[in-house]
Amino acid sequence: MTDEAFEARNSKLIADMAADQSLAEATQAWFLRSYSYEYSYHFKWMGLPIIQYPQDMVALQEIIWRVRPDAIVETGIARGGSLIFSASMLELLGGDRVVVGIDIDIRAPNRKAVEEHPLAKRIVMIEGSSVESATLEAVQQQIAGKK
Repeated sequence: MTDEAFEARNSKLIADMAADQSLAEATQAWFLRSYSYEYSYHFKWMGLPIIQYPQDMVALQEIIWRVRPDAIVETGIARGGSLIFSASMLELLGGDRVVVGIDIDIRAPNRKAVEEHPLAKRIVMIEGSSVESATLEAVQQQIAGKK
């Protein structure tokens, strides 16, 4: 099967799946049930809790690989796993790429875990509200000239 045929087949199956009402209902039921077990808290990325659904992580890596950004800005650091995830993708892309993480409260153990990670060289953490102008200015300084 050619790449084009493979992509066309997947596009059709994705459209069919999106139109499947019973699958949508089952998915919603599963999501709500798994939420009660804090399912998104069960995963780590390279040692740090990521607090993401695995399906979202796969989708994000596809976007990052396709877009090849020079910078990724994340609001909400929590335990740092998502920063490490993004940094690992940017590391694979090479060059002078950076992840900027913003959080209103970066807890000391979480900051330490990120700063001690082998991918810390790709990460800048900014403590502040993501809607404050001073925070925005700090982010803009970090990503100036980057796409």
